[in-house]
Amino acid sequence: MTIEKASTLQIILLSTLGWCMSLARKFMRVTPTATLTAHTAHFCAQGLLIVTFLLPIKILILLGSDSIPDYLPPALKAFSKPWLIIGLSVLTAVFYGLYLVSELIASRYSRTGADQLMNRHPKPTPLNNQRPLAVLVFSRFTRGLSAATFVTTALGTLLYIYPALLTIALLYIVVATALVIVLYNRQARIRSLVQRHHNPLLNALSSLGFLGTFAFMVMDFLYMNPAPIYIALISLILVRQSLARLKALIEDAIYLKSHQHKINALFLAH
Repeated sequence: MTIEKASTLQIILLSTLGWCMSLARKFMRVTPTATLTAHTAHFCAQGLLIVTFLLPIKILILLGSDSIPDYLPPALKAFSKPWLIIGLSVLTAVFYGLYLVSELIASRYSRTGADQLMNRHPKPTPLNNQRPLAVLVFSRFTRGLSAATFVTTALGTLLYIYPALLTIALLYIVVATALVIVLYNRQARIRSLVQRHHNPLLNALSSLGFLGTFAFMVMDFLYMNPAPIYIALISLILVRQSLARLKALIEDAIYLKSHQHKINALFLAH
């Protein structure tokens, strides 16, 4: 992560956002079908991955219970316990298969979009050796865009099903971001550590956020007015995946920013 020392983190973030928006306009103008398809496929893959996490937990709950839990929909309670377990297991395999298909579609249309953008370059021949970078840039950009969409959707869902947990999650994100900005701007050593070790830092912040929201949920169940257990389970998965997607979004933005000059030459110089 190469960043000018004189720049404050706020300026870096704003300039990165503005540059990414320029990149998005270019992608949508030149190759809208590939961009939207790759974005949608990445988004579907993220949603399907959550389902493949959730269904095995449901199966384990059924295996450990004497009867079908009351909170399940009546349509599911109409089945016997063994058939319900078998059905959910098959459904897990189906959703995982759809997840793999979504990833393949995203990969294919990332190659298509990158090729369409490079074909518009006035001097395509010297850039042929840059195709792997172009494909990776297109893939990471659309994946980051889908991550932003996923986080927005997940937070909106939390607002509806578990607003207290959403408040804690947003409060953590705001406090953690403000703390990183203040330390980055004021401490040269912190600035250097952030630039050289941003991946471990993002992993730590994501894990700390999940632990904090989980601790709040435990306190909510022990001493306050908790949500139903299945709502709490879904909310916890949404928080975990939202923090993971937010981390991936930041990592993708850092990667793109670190290759800004090459990306400008490939996509924005014509």
